[in-house]
Amino acid sequence: MITKLLGTFIILAAFTIGYIVLKDDLGLGTIKKSNGKQADACVQLTPAQQLAKMINDDFQNLAANGELPAEWSNIATVELRMNSVLAKTILGKERPNIQRVKEGANYLELEIVDLPDDENPGIIIQASLFDIKSKNKIFEIGRTYTMNDLNRVAPPQTEEPAKADASAKPTAPPAPNEEKPTAQPAGQPKQ
Repeated sequence: MITKLLGTFIILAAFTIGYIVLKDDLGLGTIKKSNGKQADACVQLTPAQQLAKMINDDFQNLAANGELPAEWSNIATVELRMNSVLAKTILGKERPNIQRVKEGANYLELEIVDLPDDENPGIIIQASLFDIKSKNKIFEIGRTYTMNDLNRVAPPQTEEPAKADASAKPTAPPAPNEEKPTAQPAGQPKQ
């Protein structure tokens, strides 16, 4: 009887260890959202991945806001010129992922240079879009990314306060604070 219980305990322990080790490989570490889709579990990014993601997100936001020309969606190749010691150090082999089209008519030249600043160093990306056939420059944009931007944790977005309209009634003024300060402000005589 004891050997059966011990054997059952060993088998359960083996299944538990196997589950813990293989849950990521089997897709068991994902969380289901309320809409039925699966969301990835929290993933920690390396500094290289964070910088590449910040650059990718920035260019995607520019495209979504209509700040990039239509030719931007027709890029065949991306030429990267890494002239930045800081970017080489941080990015390593990681690179920004610019959407490319196999039969595109344009190429993008990304030149990355250092932003020399003792307090807040960073990089500058000069993106130039060229027509492949004529080699004419179509568009150019410069973007700056600082270490403060990379280290910044995005605060939760708050809703903008509603603007007062003419029909809104004014609220009562706040009650005066009856508490006395515990210390005298600097440079003022005592009362």
